[in-house]
Amino acid sequence: MKKNFRILPLLAFLAIAIPTKGQYDRAVVALTRLDYVYYNIDNPMSVSVPGLMPKDLVVYIGEDKAFIHRDPDGSNVNDFIVRPKDSIGTIDVHVDERLEGRLTKTRGIVRLRVITLPNPTLFLGYVREGDTVSLDDLLNKGYIQVKAEMEGFNFPLEAPEVLGYEFNRSESFQLPVVVEGSKLTQEVRNMLSKARRDETIYLEHVRVRLPDQRIVTLKAEFPLK
Repeated sequence: MKKNFRILPLLAFLAIAIPTKGQYDRAVVALTRLDYVYYNIDNPMSVSVPGLMPKDLVVYIGEDKAFIHRDPDGSNVNDFIVRPKDSIGTIDVHVDERLEGRLTKTRGIVRLRVITLPNPTLFLGYVREGDTVSLDDLLNKGYIQVKAEMEGFNFPLEAPEVLGYEFNRSESFQLPVVVEGSKLTQEVRNMLSKARRDETIYLEHVRVRLPDQRIVTLKAEFPLK
């Protein structure tokens, strides 16, 4: 399932020129982040060199540390997709000018850090972790479930998947209810039916598969009202 986030203006910076002889125009790379890309997801990028046509550019990643290709769904011919293969380190984006035959001319190199995705925010229905949730809603609205969302991203990103969790409440002397998946099971609702509106409910050992396929374990609290 794809989840689209608000598109923000791109942040641009100049390539780090590393020539061996002479000078050349610097390539311009525009990223959705200033100087880093995320491991094992599609990071949108725009590459251009003043005065050159997109067809004259050869763009590649040094040392084969990432996949890179033109974005077939991009808004213009300068759009690329970069997917790093390693979860840490750096990648070098090389921008060359295509000359006659197989000859090329270096136009610039951009060094980018590779980082992993941050942990998502947990929600219970539409309520963000730490905020007050309605006991009546939890008991009576069947569609409410545990969700995880990647917040603050300015490009489309696959939604995280909640694989399972443990449920308990502050005034319960029972063992936590262990749930596979993201829904509120009947066993969870049975525990909630004994709750008071001044209690807190706990989601623990929440297993979430991120868009980069890593699985993280999270927890959250929700005061009842």
